[in-house]
Amino acid sequence: MMYPRYDRGYFQAVVSNLGIAAYFCFIGYDGVNQYAHDAAQSGTPVIFIHWEPEIFHVTHKGLFDRIFLPRTDPERIKSSTGDYGENGYGKKTNNPIDVDYPNLQPIKLDAAVVKNQPAGSLFSKLTIADSDINSVMSEYVAVSSNSAEPSPYFRAACNWVKANYDTWSEWVDRLPLCTFEEHVVSQVTGCGNDSSVREIKFSWKSSNPGNASLPYNCDGGVSTLPNTLATSRSCDWIFENRRTWTGWIDQKPECDSSFYHYSVSECASDSLRTVQYVWKLPNASHPQYSAECSGGDKLPDTLTIDCEYMPTSSPSFAAMTVFAAIVACLLAVAILLVVKNRNAPIIRRSQYEMLLLMIFGGFFTTGAAVAYAGKPTRTLCGIRPLLVCMGFTTIFGALVIKSLRVYRVFMKAAMKRVKVTLFKILKILSIFYIGDSVIFVAWYTADFPEPTITTKDATEFRGTVDRISCSSSSFIFTALLIFWKAILLMVGLYLSFLIRNVSVDFQESPWIFGSVVVVLVGCLVIMPMSYMVDMRASTYYVFLACCLLVCTILIMCLMLLPKLFRLKEAASSASSGASGARNSKSRGSLVGAKALATDNSETDNEVPAVVPHKLSQYKVRPLDNISNNNNKATSR
Repeated sequence: MMYPRYDRGYFQAVVSNLGIAAYFCFIGYDGVNQYAHDAAQSGTPVIFIHWEPEIFHVTHKGLFDRIFLPRTDPERIKSSTGDYGENGYGKKTNNPIDVDYPNLQPIKLDAAVVKNQPAGSLFSKLTIADSDINSVMSEYVAVSSNSAEPSPYFRAACNWVKANYDTWSEWVDRLPLCTFEEHVVSQVTGCGNDSSVREIKFSWKSSNPGNASLPYNCDGGVSTLPNTLATSRSCDWIFENRRTWTGWIDQKPECDSSFYHYSVSECASDSLRTVQYVWKLPNASHPQYSAECSGGDKLPDTLTIDCEYMPTSSPSFAAMTVFAAIVACLLAVAILLVVKNRNAPIIRRSQYEMLLLMIFGGFFTTGAAVAYAGKPTRTLCGIRPLLVCMGFTTIFGALVIKSLRVYRVFMKAAMKRVKVTLFKILKILSIFYIGDSVIFVAWYTADFPEPTITTKDATEFRGTVDRISCSSSSFIFTALLIFWKAILLMVGLYLSFLIRNVSVDFQESPWIFGSVVVVLVGCLVIMPMSYMVDMRASTYYVFLACCLLVCTILIMCLMLLPKLFRLKEAASSASSGASGARNSKSRGSLVGAKALATDNSETDNEVPAVVPHKLSQYKVRPLDNISNNNNKATSR
């Protein structure tokens, strides 16, 4: 036996009351263990008192058998007096106990401070069977054999806890059911970059330290974390509509227009833009299906919409460019004809410098017909109105100055010499250019027509489309230009009306009036198309380019063709006159008369001796020819 104080007199009284002859020897705990160990090693029978479960029995498993005493009885155990040998050696004891030891449970001791804490509840429910104690002890024996283990007691207990969840889980209070709202947190990725896909990843708000896929403060309910959810929705939408997308975890939503988007291509050579629909998050293996929704709407078919400008790759633009090139070549030929015949009386009386200036104005309008095509840029937006205005000012400015020069010369006092030099009329012409310059400088400084992208609702499909155009914030400068050109046009009409009775060799009132009519008709065609009619940009460009080019051709024809026809007639008349003079050479008596008639003809440009009061009754000669003839008369 170990110590007399252990279960005082109990075992001795039981053995004595059962009539078993025995001697009792107390050799302590370690002595008993060593004595039993030596007996087992030597094979000597031995009876000893010990407790179970105990590490000794784990290390000597199967070497000893328990001796069972009469079955324990709690009532008889209470009768134990705890004495033995009180009547002397060899005498019967007064302690009546004669049953086996009672079964004792381990005593749980805990500090008072944990009474109302979760640990207090845990200790109050802690119950452990002998088999579990043996299991812990076996684990301790195995761990303690490792000299590198700093705390074998803790390691053995920890290993047992890990392996016996079903046992100890009943000791702790029941954890709440795991719910998505309370115990799962989400993290959105893809917000800080240009990615079009956002991923919603899920994790436990408090995860198990040993396994992050398990919860730590709940049990049951949502037992596993949801799979990562990929979506094309914006981060702001995700944060504001948590209740909506949480329903997508178990079942994908039905597809609608919010799950796909469209792209609008640049203008192609056919002046059309392609609208193509694609899923915002397509299926990797089947792009025709969405990866974030199912059923519902399908992708709309690809369609085309009109361009907002005429692309330079269009065949229509190529045709207009060829047309403009032909007009430019005709203008170049006209310049050559005017320069070649600049000394001819008909061309001189028409002021060939102004004719050349007018033809150069045609190059501006021809260039404008080409410049109004192409994607708007800062350069094109600035040069387009400039070319049109310069062409208009140059053409009609030349016509106005021609009429003004004739008016200054012929509408003064009868035959009073008036000298209007080229430099002087160019100074007057510069007034029109200065007016244009002031308006353009103010316009481009205050409100330059920048290429501006505006988003408009599409009429061909449900959505919006970006359209680029040259745009100013105000129409005031365009209105000023139109008003200024109208003044120039009215001045030209008024001057042509004043000189309507001057000889046809000098005044061109019918042709100026015809040119004004051409411009007005062109404006009546272009202006409604620009501001009132909704039509394709390519069609509008073709109309605009044709109007500019056709109006340019008509104005040039009105101003140049009559002069070319008269040049041809003059050449034919001169040829006929020369032939008649050779045939009448022998008639000397007519030489003086012929000479006199020739002196009074248009070739010598002399002024008749008798001047009627009405200018419409005679032909007026150029002032320089009159001056030359007066000099001739003086020398005679």
